[in-house]
Amino acid sequence: MLRFMNLLFSIQIPKRTLLRWFAGVLIIKIAWLVVFTLLRNPEWKESLEVGIIGLKTGDSKTYYKPLEYLMNTGTYYGACRMPGLLPVYFPLRLILDVTAAQQVITLLQFVLESLSCVVLGIIGARIYNSRRSFEVIAILSCITTFVTIRNLFLLSDSFCIAALIFSVYYLTNYILTNRSRQLLYAGIFMAWAIFLRQISLLALGIMLFILCVHWWKNRRLIITGAFVFLLPILLALAAWTIRNWITYQRVIVLVPPLEECMYDYTPEAAGIRELIITLGEDFQPWAVGGGANWFFQQPLDGGAPSPFEDQQFTSVMGMQQLADLRSDFRQLSKDSLSDGLRDSLEESVIQRAQAYSASFKNEHPIQYHLGNRMVFARNFFFPSRFDDLPFPTQANMNFLHKAIKGWSLISLWMVNGLAILFFLYSIFKRYWNQVLWSLMPFAMVVLLVYSGFIEQRYLATSFPFFLMIIAGNLSRRKLFNRELAFGSADN
Repeated sequence: MLRFMNLLFSIQIPKRTLLRWFAGVLIIKIAWLVVFTLLRNPEWKESLEVGIIGLKTGDSKTYYKPLEYLMNTGTYYGACRMPGLLPVYFPLRLILDVTAAQQVITLLQFVLESLSCVVLGIIGARIYNSRRSFEVIAILSCITTFVTIRNLFLLSDSFCIAALIFSVYYLTNYILTNRSRQLLYAGIFMAWAIFLRQISLLALGIMLFILCVHWWKNRRLIITGAFVFLLPILLALAAWTIRNWITYQRVIVLVPPLEECMYDYTPEAAGIRELIITLGEDFQPWAVGGGANWFFQQPLDGGAPSPFEDQQFTSVMGMQQLADLRSDFRQLSKDSLSDGLRDSLEESVIQRAQAYSASFKNEHPIQYHLGNRMVFARNFFFPSRFDDLPFPTQANMNFLHKAIKGWSLISLWMVNGLAILFFLYSIFKRYWNQVLWSLMPFAMVVLLVYSGFIEQRYLATSFPFFLMIIAGNLSRRKLFNRELAFGSADN
């Protein structure tokens, strides 16, 4: 029988040591910023550059436009993006112009990632009872680029990852001290993470589960702890929901449905996107060689080979039917179509996409429920490319470009692969406490894989915790000691 006890010991790291490590990590992170800035392709999306160091993407305006609207009118614009960046950006805009404020945001993302790296090291040292774990986490964070690259872009990813780490840190503080104030801090940072990226909700359930395990013999303390932890989250979401009700006369707890927030996410595009995921293909239009790229980006003249294979076809859907569906969907972008013909063609595209999806699920249930999930997992953990590097095209890269790109991809494979192996080994050896604290990053990934959302930005939320799993297992003073940092196990 598994028995969890209160924390028996804690790794104490002197503040001076923490400051030295923070300074060292920050220097290396800033060095990465300099490298990525100097090696950036001078022609790489010039319209998306912000000053010297800032970079925008197509989504950046959806985060910052509502904040600028608030600056100019006193009213937050829209409901498609929750105002998670407001506490950081608004004070900067009071004293700086747009370009300067957004460049400072970029710098702050590097600073906050460096701080969260040190905090993650403390978490790892506590869970795995190893000071060495702290040091290995910091080193791994410095030599890998998967999270660091997020700091270059004016999105919410970087702050969200840091907020999630801080939330877990305060949860470990609570387990150390049993002080409810620490749970309150954990809830505040979790609320911030949710407002930055709603994907953080996937971690909330696991953190509540950890609370239940910690107080599994005391129902009253479980209820009290959950209430304190959830209080800031519920208050923040209630305020946001009330604001949306007053503004739009409808209940919007998080954000509206996707089709309301993406101008090009029409019902017919949604149907094709669902078909692509159902068939086990990559839904990202920019992913060359994937199903969405072939449907939405590649020319109709047949220049690009189709990614679909015989085992993906059904009695009502073959290669010709998919090609016709793609052609008809592209026809909808033509202004010359009459309203009647457009409406008829839209309905036809939607109906065929839904029928093809249903036929695949009915005729290939094992492939749909199991095979495709394995494909998504492989593409998620071991992708064939590394997204978001602002480098020149492959033909124009120099040796340093290629070395960084190659190491970035190889290190991503290594981290993901080792994290999976150590997680499975912990289950096999019944190191239940390490398994418990590893559930959060893997639970998020499993849910994303099952849904088919394999965009690398989503994986970045779990990646730092993968580093913690690796560092903790590599840093054991006694090989896989059964005595656990947050308890012990009886069998």
